[in-house]
Amino acid sequence: MVPRPLVQGCCQLNHYWGLLSLPQTFGISRLLARQTSEQAEDTLRVWRLAVFVTLAIGLSKHLPGVAAMAGLAAAAAQLYLPLRYALSSSEGDDGIGYSFAGLRRDLPFIIGLLIITGIPFWFLHDLWWGWLGVGQASGSSLAVPQGDFSPWLTSLGFSSLDVLKSVALLELVAIHLLGVALPEELFYRGFLQPKLCQSFQDIELPGGFRWNHGIAIAAALFALAHFLGDYNPARLGPFIPALIFGLMRRRSGSIAGAVLLHAAFNIYGAMLFAGLNYGLI
Repeated sequence: MVPRPLVQGCCQLNHYWGLLSLPQTFGISRLLARQTSEQAEDTLRVWRLAVFVTLAIGLSKHLPGVAAMAGLAAAAAQLYLPLRYALSSSEGDDGIGYSFAGLRRDLPFIIGLLIITGIPFWFLHDLWWGWLGVGQASGSSLAVPQGDFSPWLTSLGFSSLDVLKSVALLELVAIHLLGVALPEELFYRGFLQPKLCQSFQDIELPGGFRWNHGIAIAAALFALAHFLGDYNPARLGPFIPALIFGLMRRRSGSIAGAVLLHAAFNIYGAMLFAGLNYGLI
């Protein structure tokens, strides 16, 4: 007898595949009309890939035995597709923002934003999880999640707390910098966002930033990728920081600053949750 979750997952896969096979624009026909025929064709191809990957991320969370590998598969696709595209593009890596251009200019903004938002976010983080009944409503501290390598080192006889904490911190940084922030920013801000921005005029903002409605569309799809499968309204929260990442990408032409800020937000949140909850080093 076929398990019910597998049947439901297959039905959803058929539904999504049927949508992707239709000769449609997935809601951006008006945007494409504002571009040249060559631009529109390129944008539509990238948009369809983005929609497919986003839906696949959500679908994988429903399939038994697949959810554990969903994050790794998503990161691989989000890295491979933009880089493969850059090989055939006349703009190369610059077209997807795969460079360190503008990072020096972004650093003061990143540091200032982290300082300004650090304490308010800490307060709201504790309030939110306290309201959900996880840990205390206040009084949490920053802590390093245990990770996977520290228990392995402990089993080999390592007992130095400083060594175990350093290894756990390096693991945390590597995961969120290279395994989360880099692929997500490369895909949504580096690969997708510039195509959508071709349909709109930039609006000059203070600090050299430029607003473009394409930033919001890419951010919405990014937030949807977090929401699908969990269906928790709180999972739409990444839409707000995604707007900031998009503004940084639009100003510098690179994803480097957005990757760094994205990773910093994630690492800070993970350390706050570890201090609030359990599994500390």
